[in-house]
Amino acid sequence: DAGSGDSVIVVSGLAPAPEGRTYELWALRGDRPPEPAGLFAVGPEGSLARRSARVERPGEVTAFAVSIEPAAGSPAPTGPIVLVGTVAG
Repeated sequence: DAGSGDSVIVVSGLAPAPEGRTYELWALRGDRPPEPAGLFAVGPEGSLARRSARVERPGEVTAFAVSIEPAAGSPAPTGPIVLVGTVAG
């Protein structure tokens, strides 16, 4: 939400992350480095719908990406990017 900074992530058909790893959501703003926006796991059926971390300056976010990271997360993407989606207003 551009006003509050709240974000909701909805995924389906995504395999659970490997043992000891997690999915991490990244806020993308043009050519700036990705910013961490929360960790998440999918259920055995590969689906998730939940509120994610608050994003600062949400009006500047052009897209979100998801990568596979160590279980504690990472300050920058280190694993493969598995999803990218534009922001829906």
